[in-house]
Amino acid sequence: MEPNGILIFGELTNKCGLRPVVKELITKSRELKTKLWNQKISVCVIGPRIKYDDIIKELEEYGADEAVIVNDDRLKDYNTIYYSDIFTQLALKYPPRIILAGATYIGKEIAAYTAAKLETGLTADCTDLSINDINLLVSTRPTFGGKLTADILCKTFPQMATVQEHIFTAEKTQNKSNINVIFNWIDLDKTENKIQITERKEKNSGHRSLSDAKIIVSGGAGACKDDGFSLIYQLAQRLGAAVGGSREAYERGYITKSQQIGQTGTAVAPELYIAVGISGANQHIGSITNSKKIIAINNDPEAPIFNYADIGIKGDLFKVLPELIKKFD
Repeated sequence: MEPNGILIFGELTNKCGLRPVVKELITKSRELKTKLWNQKISVCVIGPRIKYDDIIKELEEYGADEAVIVNDDRLKDYNTIYYSDIFTQLALKYPPRIILAGATYIGKEIAAYTAAKLETGLTADCTDLSINDINLLVSTRPTFGGKLTADILCKTFPQMATVQEHIFTAEKTQNKSNINVIFNWIDLDKTENKIQITERKEKNSGHRSLSDAKIIVSGGAGACKDDGFSLIYQLAQRLGAAVGGSREAYERGYITKSQQIGQTGTAVAPELYIAVGISGANQHIGSITNSKKIIAINNDPEAPIFNYADIGIKGDLFKVLPELIKKFD
C-alpha cells in the first residue's frame, strides 16, 4: 500500500485529556497537507476504556480528519511495550507518509521504537516542519549547540519527526468537517509484555510546572552568582509565577532538570516570560517564542534577547529585581 497522509501520536495526559502538543501538531499538519494533495491527518489515541467523545470533539475542532482509537483497560497506565507495539501495528496497517509525535518522554520513546521497527529515519526535537519542492518533509532542528539550524531530509517512508510542546501554536480550524472515527481492536494477548507496573507515584519536584504556567521568571548565566536566583524566586512568589532557567543555570545547580528551558529542556508558552540575565542564544529563544509577552533584564545592551523582547530593561539585575519586588510587596 502506498504511504499516504500524516499520522500523529495522540498522547493523553494522566487525566485522559489531549496533551497540548497534539493540537499543536494537528495545526501544523493542516499547513503541511496543503502541499501534499490534502492528504488526511490521522491521530492515533491509545488509552483505557473511557468515553472519548470530548477527545474526538477536540480533534475535530483542530482539524484532524481521522481518529484511530485503541482502548483497553490494560492501557490505563503507560506501558512501553503495549503502546509502542500498538502504534507500530497501526502504522503498518494504515501506512502514512509522515509520522509526528511530541518530544515528550513518552512521545520520544514511541517514535524511536516505531522508527526502528519500520526501518526508517527519525529527526528529534524539531523546531520547524515544512514540505519541499519534491514533496519531502523538511525537519528543522538546532545544531552546533544551537548556533545553527539544520534542515534534515529523510528519503525513506514514513518520514518521522518529534517536536517539543509549545513550539507551534494550536489554532482551531475555520473549515471544520466531520471527523472519521475508527475504534481499532488489537489483541494485546499476542504482545509479549515484559513490563509489570506494581506501583505508581506522582513525582513532586517541589516547583510549579512550566507547562501550564501563565507567568515564568527565568534566570540565565547572569543570575548564577550571589543571590541572583534568590531574587528570582522572591519575584516569582509575588507574581504567582513558575521559575525556570537556562541550560547553564541547570548545569550549575541553580534549577532542576524539570525547570530547564531550551533545546535540551522544555519549550514554554506563558502569558508573560521574564528573562533575567539570559543572553538569548538560539536554543533558548526557540523555546520561548510562543510567549505572549517577553520582558528581558540584562546589563549587556548588545544581548540578543533584546531583539525578541517586548520590553527591555538594560540594567544590573541585582538592582532591578529588588525594585520590582518592592512594587509587589
